[in-house]
Amino acid sequence: MSEPIALANSTEDELTVDLHPVSTSHCQKQCDKKVSEISTLGEATEKLHTDSEQPQKICAVPIHRRPDLLIPCADLVNSEWQRSQGARVHALQKSCSEFPISLVLLQGHKETERLLGHVRLSRVVGHSSSLFIESVVVSKEERGKGYGRILMQETECYAKRRGFKRLCLTTHDKQHFYAHLGYVLSMPVQNAGSMTTFVPMEMLLRFSRMPSEDGTQTHALTKTFHKELPQSNRDSTGASLVGSPQPCSLPPPPPPLPPPPPPSTSTSTSMLPPPPPSIPSPPPPPSPAGQPVAQTLNETPYRDARGLPIYWMHKDI
Repeated sequence: MSEPIALANSTEDELTVDLHPVSTSHCQKQCDKKVSEISTLGEATEKLHTDSEQPQKICAVPIHRRPDLLIPCADLVNSEWQRSQGARVHALQKSCSEFPISLVLLQGHKETERLLGHVRLSRVVGHSSSLFIESVVVSKEERGKGYGRILMQETECYAKRRGFKRLCLTTHDKQHFYAHLGYVLSMPVQNAGSMTTFVPMEMLLRFSRMPSEDGTQTHALTKTFHKELPQSNRDSTGASLVGSPQPCSLPPPPPPLPPPPPPSTSTSTSMLPPPPPSIPSPPPPPSPAGQPVAQTLNETPYRDARGLPIYWMHKDI
């Protein structure tokens, strides 16, 4: 059976008029073919759209596995703590699986790969299950996008895979950021790094002082500390006790002034006795020996080698 005029929809917006007689079965076959083509095209379009929306993978990789990134990574770290490129590359080349190790945060692959951040991990003296975090830096163009948190999370995952239980660090002004990541305030520890001689723990503790004390003693300790700290560990990484070298020699102090002459008898008898001095307020009691020094997220008794406040923190993982 046939119809004189048959109508068939090729698309939703197009209507085709066929003036030739066609069978009903032929019309059904044509409709099924169009639906199949539209369905296949839709699946392909949806799959392409989904693939393009997938976020690029982010991972932390040891720098010694990517020697092609030594110079870009050196420039990244130098953007925060200035140093010659050659010296920085030399320091990064010390990265190895036995620590210290430098991790780089990467996104994408091949042509689309981007270097987002860097972090350095070192052993902690006397604590075989702990690592010390330093030189944490995110590219200035990528800050404020959550990559700092991702960098710390990737670092934590790496430390866990290596069997470590605690991460330690120091910071001058990011203590609230680290607190949100689960870090708590702690006592100073010794960062091994690439040091051949270690700073004694007594020296680290002597750098802690109450805020009410003057800075005379801290300045003297700073000069003593620089004499004991190797030159290779004076790089300002923002995570360890650091500082700039002190001059090799200082001018001798001036001779003491002669004592004033004693007052004459006539002058002393004619003058009225001075009023009694006011009683000064007693100094704050010293911290008990062996007790932890008070430290909060808003105030710290610890100072680095430059005399700047520094916060010691750790996280159990």
